[in-house]
Amino acid sequence: RLLAFFASGGGLDCLANPIKLSMSPQRSKLLAETCDSVKRLVHGAEALLDGYHAFLRLAGSRASSEIEILLDELLQLSSRFETLKRTIRSGLKSIILPVQATEKGQLSPGIFRHWVADCHQLQSCLQALDPYEAEQIRSVHELIFALHQRFVKALSPVTVASGQGRISPEQCITYIDCRALTETEALLSPACKASLDALMILNGVVIIMDEALIVNLRLGSHVSVIELLEHAEGGKGRTLRLKYSDQFGSADDRITRGKFKRMWFLVESLKAIELDENADSIKLNCNAIAGEIIVECPRIRSRPIIREAFVKLTTVLRSLRNLDLFFSQRTIFEGGQWSFNSLVQRLNSGVSAEANRFAFQHCLFLMSVGERIRIDPGYYQLLSNRQRQFIDYGRRLATSEDNFCEMLMSDQHSKEIFRELYHHFLFLDPDKAYQWVELLYPHLKDQYYFIKPSYSYSLEFHLPPAQLSDGQKEKVKSFLLRAGMKYASQRIRNDKELVLAVISLDPSCLEGVSEELKNDKQVVLAAVTIDGDCLQEAGPEPRDNEEVVIAAIKDYPAALEYASDRIRNDKNIIKTLVAFNVSILSYVSKTLLKDRRCMLELIEINPEAFSYAAAGLKDNKAFINEAKQRNPEVRQYLR
Repeated sequence: RLLAFFASGGGLDCLANPIKLSMSPQRSKLLAETCDSVKRLVHGAEALLDGYHAFLRLAGSRASSEIEILLDELLQLSSRFETLKRTIRSGLKSIILPVQATEKGQLSPGIFRHWVADCHQLQSCLQALDPYEAEQIRSVHELIFALHQRFVKALSPVTVASGQGRISPEQCITYIDCRALTETEALLSPACKASLDALMILNGVVIIMDEALIVNLRLGSHVSVIELLEHAEGGKGRTLRLKYSDQFGSADDRITRGKFKRMWFLVESLKAIELDENADSIKLNCNAIAGEIIVECPRIRSRPIIREAFVKLTTVLRSLRNLDLFFSQRTIFEGGQWSFNSLVQRLNSGVSAEANRFAFQHCLFLMSVGERIRIDPGYYQLLSNRQRQFIDYGRRLATSEDNFCEMLMSDQHSKEIFRELYHHFLFLDPDKAYQWVELLYPHLKDQYYFIKPSYSYSLEFHLPPAQLSDGQKEKVKSFLLRAGMKYASQRIRNDKELVLAVISLDPSCLEGVSEELKNDKQVVLAAVTIDGDCLQEAGPEPRDNEEVVIAAIKDYPAALEYASDRIRNDKNIIKTLVAFNVSILSYVSKTLLKDRRCMLELIEINPEAFSYAAAGLKDNKAFINEAKQRNPEVRQYLR
């Protein structure tokens, strides 16, 4: 309830927008309402502090040393809060009095700047939060944060000292059993307990009661909580509730974006697995200031169902480990802008159902083909059969050299999944994806077009499919020079006239042309004459062509590395090339470098060739003497 003051519409918005407040005709009324909200927030925080004190006193005379430490800390918290309250009262006066002192409620230019600064300062005293230094209590938010953490810390020792329950610390989780000694069926079943153990939370606290189960998890800046309630407030009945928060203040924007994406993926996963066999039953609330979302599934029909939903929930939470880092460098929505407000908008149907579905499946796709992440097996089993097939096909297509097109298109259902995978592969591996497009969309065969990758399952184009006249090819050429061959159709990649025109200006486009043109001597020669390194993109035939290889080496000697074995072993060709650039010997075959007669002939052409000879020759006195006779200048290259 206290954190709700910090949310949009919670009563403190005017402090964040003092200029807007000053211009409002209702400024006096708005300021009075803001002051009332501030007072209610401070009063509530004071009640929370008193409640925490009362909770510690439950330990009575049996208080442990741990509770005594918490009591001593409480005195410090209370003292800091008293100082903070005085600062807040002073801040209220500094923003109220200037407005009241003017006849029409308008501030004079001379004091306006100071008034705006006072508004921001008061807002900071209420809302600022630094989780690492929250003990200093420089804001009401930090007091709430510190008390929340301490309540969880005090649960175990107070429960023992007060005799209100039994404690059983296990691994990293402390179980506090406060049930009456009855035959009541426990909310925490063995399956629930096993799912908690698998979650591997650190310093977790689980409170077991007759009609409630509360799990405190350290999953972000605030303590995240899972609640199973037999009788939730507001007539909601049997309810499963997750309060999940994170820390979004990283200096690295990518890390922050990754956390927003992980939070979005969590909610979408809970919808996908249907906690209560009805995705519509999930209710969502968000608090930007606390960095928290509350996911709630009310009116669950029975205890077995709510326990099953709990296991599903913890399984999804387990699957989130390291996803913030994984998602931080990956785009899952068009545009890729992320903030808490955009997160809330996306979660609350701010995007179309189709865009949402694509984004969720794109996450599954990225996880299924990612090398540094894997989909948790338990999470995988919770997904629908179709989603599991989607993941399986994605894995096979990404990791295998085989072509699964015929297999996947053997029935209509596989074809639909494969068509969806195609749109995801467009972002990951366009060179593989373009080979499939005309199998999936036969009407595109023999057409000129450029695909525009989009975060949807609708095929979009930079250049719509068409048969082009000679005059229109100039437009395609201009587009190729800007965008390359990555998303070009097979017809464009195989148009020799067009390809030659483009390669003469940008030889790197050779990488994307058809296999037929990669084996075309004229096309490859046009590319390597400008950039010899392009030989690596050529087909086997040009790599075995002396004219093409020599042209490439003249621009880039290391291109010999991409030539065929025949050329790299051909002594006559190597002699010709050494006369041009001796460094090409770094890329000839090892057999040739061991050939005594050949190496002597090369040394005769260029004495530096001795430096490239095999070790067995360079250490051979007879070879050295003959090399000196062939070319006296070889002495400068001897050891």
